[in-house]
Amino acid sequence: MAKSVTRAALMLGSAYAAFVGSTTLAQEASQEDKSVVTAPADAESPVTPADIVVTGSRIARSGFSAPTPVSVVGADRLEQRGVTNIGDALNELPSFRATTGPASQGLSETGYIGGRILDLRGLGPVRTLTLVDGKRFVPATLQGTVDTNLIPSVLLERAEVVTGGASAAYGSDAVAGVVNLIINGRLEGFKASAQSGITDRGDDRQTLLSLAGGAKIGNNLHLIAGMEYEKSTGIGNCYEREWCATETLNFGRPPGITNIPANNILSGVRPSTISRRGVINSSRNAAGTAFSSATDPLRGITFNPDGSARFFQYGTGLGSVANSVNSLYMVGGEGEGENGYFDALPLKSPTERVAAYARLTWDISPNITAALDVSYGRLRARHGVREYKDAETVIRRDNAFIDLLLQSPDPRLNIRSILNANPNIASFRLGRTYNDIGVGRTLARNETFRTVASIKGKISDGWSWDAYYEFGRNNFHSTVYNASITSNYNRAIDAVRDPVSGQIVCRALSSLNTDPASRAAAAGCVPLNPFGNLTTPAAQAYVSTNAFQKNRTTEHVIVGNLNGTLIDLWAGPLSVAFGGEFRSDKITGDTDFYSRNLLLFQGGGSLVQGKVEVTEGYVEAELPLAHDITLLRELSLNGAVRRTHYNRQGANNQSTVNATTWKVGAVWEPVEWLRLRGTRSRDIRAPNIAELFGPTTQSFGIINDRQNGGAQIQPRVLSGSNPNLVPEVANTWTVGVVLQPRGGGLLGRLRASVDYYDIQIDDAIGNIGGQTIVDRCFQGATEFCNLVTRDASGILTRIVDTQQNVNKLITRGLDVELTYRQPLGDMGNVDLRLLATITNNLITRDSAGSTDRAGQTGLRGGTVPGVPDYILDGLLTWSREALSMSAHARYIPSGFYNSSFIGPDQEGYNVAATNSSNINSVPDAIYVDLMTQIEFLKDGGRNGTFFFGIDNLFDKDPPLVPGANGVGNNLLFSPVGRAYKAGIRFGF
Repeated sequence: MAKSVTRAALMLGSAYAAFVGSTTLAQEASQEDKSVVTAPADAESPVTPADIVVTGSRIARSGFSAPTPVSVVGADRLEQRGVTNIGDALNELPSFRATTGPASQGLSETGYIGGRILDLRGLGPVRTLTLVDGKRFVPATLQGTVDTNLIPSVLLERAEVVTGGASAAYGSDAVAGVVNLIINGRLEGFKASAQSGITDRGDDRQTLLSLAGGAKIGNNLHLIAGMEYEKSTGIGNCYEREWCATETLNFGRPPGITNIPANNILSGVRPSTISRRGVINSSRNAAGTAFSSATDPLRGITFNPDGSARFFQYGTGLGSVANSVNSLYMVGGEGEGENGYFDALPLKSPTERVAAYARLTWDISPNITAALDVSYGRLRARHGVREYKDAETVIRRDNAFIDLLLQSPDPRLNIRSILNANPNIASFRLGRTYNDIGVGRTLARNETFRTVASIKGKISDGWSWDAYYEFGRNNFHSTVYNASITSNYNRAIDAVRDPVSGQIVCRALSSLNTDPASRAAAAGCVPLNPFGNLTTPAAQAYVSTNAFQKNRTTEHVIVGNLNGTLIDLWAGPLSVAFGGEFRSDKITGDTDFYSRNLLLFQGGGSLVQGKVEVTEGYVEAELPLAHDITLLRELSLNGAVRRTHYNRQGANNQSTVNATTWKVGAVWEPVEWLRLRGTRSRDIRAPNIAELFGPTTQSFGIINDRQNGGAQIQPRVLSGSNPNLVPEVANTWTVGVVLQPRGGGLLGRLRASVDYYDIQIDDAIGNIGGQTIVDRCFQGATEFCNLVTRDASGILTRIVDTQQNVNKLITRGLDVELTYRQPLGDMGNVDLRLLATITNNLITRDSAGSTDRAGQTGLRGGTVPGVPDYILDGLLTWSREALSMSAHARYIPSGFYNSSFIGPDQEGYNVAATNSSNINSVPDAIYVDLMTQIEFLKDGGRNGTFFFGIDNLFDKDPPLVPGANGVGNNLLFSPVGRAYKAGIRFGF
């Protein structure tokens, strides 16, 4: 890690030195230098000299400098980058991880699709609190998180990001930090924009239309309103990109092989036990025992679309079939472009959104102002759901469709003849993916309505108050079209010729079955031919359904605050703030019959019902200790404490929990250009309704089972809630320095900050991931072993991944920010902003030990994602009169693929070990973007700007490592490729 920090520091220093060296000879501007709006980590507002409340504190004070790091992203960043959503702009910052977004949906096929939900520090979106003007926004998801899609960026003035715990100021969820989106509430005039974009490959077409305006009405009313429409067509499945079509996956070492590692990241890896038309994997006797591969007369027979038989082409990419084929995958062989595990999943989900916001402000008197905010947002998104597949479908020897197979001149392919010659074969196992019936499709619609009535006023020059009531409602509806009903597939495939009627019927409805219950359950069953692609429309209708999920979230919030000067002391006023809050969040949900009873293969909905009521109060104080003394221009302490009571109500249980959070901070400014700051806080995150009272859902995961030599299998994974969860408790340290040289010259235009953070979360809540559960049980963490089910032969069949309070999360690192402006005289100005987050640790700790995912830049389904050792983000802008040109670069260093693997270049590598891997490294990547803005109209109050840009100028592909969508880690590396955008903005 020391080497990573050194590399990051050298790169920052080199970038800065190169920039300064190229500009110090330029002519100084004759006019006074203007400050950069996005000053680094400085809590002083650049907007108004009046009293302000900076995010992270409830105290209003002119010139107040918060001890908690605050980074500001202005609306100008969106223009310089040409991004269409504040969520995308924030996710470019190194301190964020794009865990949830249209390009990072991964294997989450039916949840909240296309949302842009913020995740600070890589600690999970549920630990980042998103506010609008310091007020809570109605959650868009069952997890209680806010989707920035539903807030129009056109009205935003800036976003303030507190990169440290802030629960004492804002309550639960502010463990990793707070994002406060500030609306331009005094906007005057009108502005509009239109933007379009497309990739080099002609997909992911993007359209953005926005409109906003504000005006005074009479002497004491002010109205602002804005709305925007955005549509993205997304990107198809993995095979739409050349890098993803390489089929680079993890091939597990076959049983009995010792000369290759347990894990092999290779290209050309394809399914070995499923195909789109069926492949026979093994014959079984009456006891269910499989024949050996060497003596099995049926193994390896596959089918053409018309039902004729042929031999399956197994891979030999590692020299032989024995080396190249396991129970799930093979290297080489047939089936290129037909991976049924991933072919339904888009690289980027298509989305369409509308967001509108309006605010009416009423200046009742010089000291009292009231406001009414109303907002509406709608997001529609589509995603794929994997088709039904089964590598172990039981085909009994009397299955009627065997007799309909086309006869082959090769007797080794005539299945009925082989069965007649081998009476000890009672059945065989067929591997099939039913792509001919069709993949599932999810269409999700999310609507949010929110209104806030607020009032604020001044009691005197030293005291002010504010209060607000918020009501929010979110309606979520998701439909999964063509969802597969597992039990119906099993009944339909098990078809026989009825002895009485002579017709092919489902066995459960034949005269052979006299059990009334099973006959009733099979009512309407239509036989399905599993060989080739001969499925009838009637059979397709029987095995498929349209599943749905409906959720309604309602939120009520009542808040009152009072702050002011308690007493004037020797170094300034003792400022205090105190207040109370009541919040009620309620979720009710419904789903279809098949989902409710866990009868769907994939993509079912869930029942959820619960309510959490929160009552809390806080007090905060700011104590000045020194002011305008030598080496003590400012010395102050800040402290806050909050007491919270939770009342939790589920369908069948109720509980209460109390929690106390606090914060202590200090600011020391020895000279005017240097400020030191630090905080120590105790923060919490209470479990949300879905974690407490959500249902059990099921999916499938591809697992490397180290207990069985690393064998690759696909067990069921059950996920669910836990009503006994307790709040997470985080202990947070931040220590930082801010450099703000004064005066002219080179140093006078420099702003820089460095902040160290240390966040340790006890009783961390979360789904651990199927692969992680299996690995940790194997490593000796016994609390995970009761979540794993194996059959009598030790084969893994089921994993229960319910919410748990079992982990400790620890993250430590540095945030670095530097801004600089270089005047060029008649040639304009150059502005530079460099951001870096250096992550020393991202540790998950349980009874078996610690796992550090700092530096993990690969992502495998069923595992916990990591973060890079560091990320560098730079924005260089040259502007002169009507022309502005920006270059943006984002660098992600090399890392490792999986924290559980050991590669040849790592200490402890042993090819025979169950965690050995042929490679465990991920190469670095740099993305370069360009943007040009030309102001073609500037006439009085009217202005017009044309802009165009290129993202991913060098068409950088993601590193070739396995990922949740097939290949690549879309959380960190863009799957889009080179893309172009252009647009126009007007204002008056």
